[in-house]
Amino acid sequence: MAENDHSINNSLDKALGLLKYFTVENPVRGLSEVARLSSIPKATVYRLFNTFEKNGYLMKVDIRGKQNQYKLGIKFLELGTIVSESIEIKEVALPFMKWLRDELNEDVQLVIREKNHAIYIEKLICTHPIRLFTKIGRTASFNAGACPRALLSFLEDDEIKEILDSENLIKYTENTVVDEDRLWEVIRESRKKGYTISLGEMEPQTIGVGAPIFDYTGKVIASISTAGPELRFKKERFDIIIEKTKKAAGDISRQLGYIEK
Repeated sequence: MAENDHSINNSLDKALGLLKYFTVENPVRGLSEVARLSSIPKATVYRLFNTFEKNGYLMKVDIRGKQNQYKLGIKFLELGTIVSESIEIKEVALPFMKWLRDELNEDVQLVIREKNHAIYIEKLICTHPIRLFTKIGRTASFNAGACPRALLSFLEDDEIKEILDSENLIKYTENTVVDEDRLWEVIRESRKKGYTISLGEMEPQTIGVGAPIFDYTGKVIASISTAGPELRFKKERFDIIIEKTKKAAGDISRQLGYIEK
């Protein structure tokens, strides 16, 4: 991409460029030092660093009485953890997702938790001309869709309550559950069955079957789903879809060290 590409935000590009001066060898940098290294006016660097600090991307530190010293903030640790976990889960899950996709010839999706939302980190598509439009990187409210709700349903009750108290439940379609009492009923039902079902909750005329993925501590860390247009999810096929989706999720969990009690 050319440097003069108008799609680049120059201010943001300049701000992010300052972060490259924080390295393993030099984890702490002074304001004047970064201004000198970057050839950006000190006043500009000061404003940018204040913005980074306000949002948790930089921390001001006191090094032997020196002022305006900074190091990378806790926000990068949070983001790094998300990236690390998603990469590991994707690597482990992918062979089982491919098996599930090939067995059913339907779209298979993988989501993880990002704070109070679900984020789609992998998707394998079927060979049918009609399929879902979900994209990798899409975030979704936990109350809608088989995959997000499979993750939500197997969290601890206090974690679920925290999510529901802090987020407005999004109504994607007329079938989306936004009433909290009803949602808790659906969660309890999902726990008994070990899977979730979405009937047009995120997109009209679609069906999804989701199942949770657990790590070696027994904590739910992701979920997987098989989804597609309702015209292909006939009654005689539905039990097979549920069985194979649960099997794939269980196989992934065991690969992550989960031992079922």
